[in-house]
Amino acid sequence: MPATTAPAAPPTRARAALLPGALLVMVAALAPARADAASPDHSGYQALLRQYVHLIGGRGQPLDARFDYEQLYIDEGYHRTRRAERLETIHTQLLAVRPSEMSERERLAWAINVHNFLAIERMTVNLLVPRRGTMRHDSPKHVRADDGTFFAAPVAVIEGRTYSLGGIERRFVYGDTTADPLADGLASRLFPGDPRIQFALCKAALASGLILPWPYRADSLEAQLDRAARLALALPSWILLDPAAGTFRASNRFFDERVDYGGVEMPGLMPFLARHGPPELKKLIRKARLTKPGMYFEPNWKLNQYDHPREPLPGATRDTTRTR
Repeated sequence: MPATTAPAAPPTRARAALLPGALLVMVAALAPARADAASPDHSGYQALLRQYVHLIGGRGQPLDARFDYEQLYIDEGYHRTRRAERLETIHTQLLAVRPSEMSERERLAWAINVHNFLAIERMTVNLLVPRRGTMRHDSPKHVRADDGTFFAAPVAVIEGRTYSLGGIERRFVYGDTTADPLADGLASRLFPGDPRIQFALCKAALASGLILPWPYRADSLEAQLDRAARLALALPSWILLDPAAGTFRASNRFFDERVDYGGVEMPGLMPFLARHGPPELKKLIRKARLTKPGMYFEPNWKLNQYDHPREPLPGATRDTTRTR
C-alpha cells in the first residue's frame, strides 16, 4: 500500500493558504452572508477552506488546488485527544438545516458543501494508517476503518437518517431518492445529472474535482459549476493533449459518470468538452474534427494533500516547487 510519512510533531506556526491577490477579491465577493435560521451557516467552513486550501499553478500553468490535511490534523491535536472540535462545530453548522425545505438549487449548493466538508473531516480523522506510527494514508481508497470504507461508512445524520459520503452524493447532490443511504458512491448511477457536478465534488483525491477556497452558494451556483468544470478540464489529471497526433486522452472518471453524457457511447462528452474545455482542447477538437478521445487513462486516486516546499540547505535557494 503506497504511503508517505506525516509530521510527528506540530510545527511552530500554522501555515496560511496561498491565495493570489486577484483571487482574494474573488473569494471576498463569494463569501456568504451571515446565515439565518433557514439557511446553512457557512462561516466555519469558509474559514477552514481559507486556512487550509492552497492554490497552486498560475504563471502560464493551470490553476490547481490542494488541501493540507496534515496541518489540520496537527492543529486539531487529533493525535492526542482523538477529537477534532473545530470539525465537529462545522459539522453541526452545516447539518443544522432541513434539505427537504430547500429549493432544488439551495439543496444542491448545500449538498456539495456538505459532501466536500465531510470528505475533509473523514480524511483528516483517518489520516494515519492504524498501528503504523505516523505513516499517512496515501489515498482515500486506502482508508478502511471499523465503520467501513471511506465512501461507504456512515458520516452524517440528515433528517433522522444516517448517510455515507456516497449516500449523500446520490440522494442530495444528484437527487436520487431510490439511493441506498450507505452507498459507496463509486458504482455507476442510473439517473443522469448535470455533468458539471462531477467537477464540484471533491473526493479527497486528485482524480476528483478541485477543493476550492469558497463554499458553493445557491445565488451563484451556475457560475461556480461552470468554473469548477473549466478549472478541472485544464488539468492533466483529467485531459492529456497530444497535438502532434491530433488527439487527446481523457480520464476514465468520465466513463464512471457516463450516464451524464448519454450512456455507454457518451455522445454528450465531446459537446461538453467543446463548451467547457480549455482553449487548446477546443482548438484540437475543431481542427481534427474529433468525435471521441483517443483513449482513456486510469484516474489518479492519490490523496490531494498539499506538500510543503522542502526547507533549503544552508546557503541554498529555497525550492518553491510543489508536488502535483
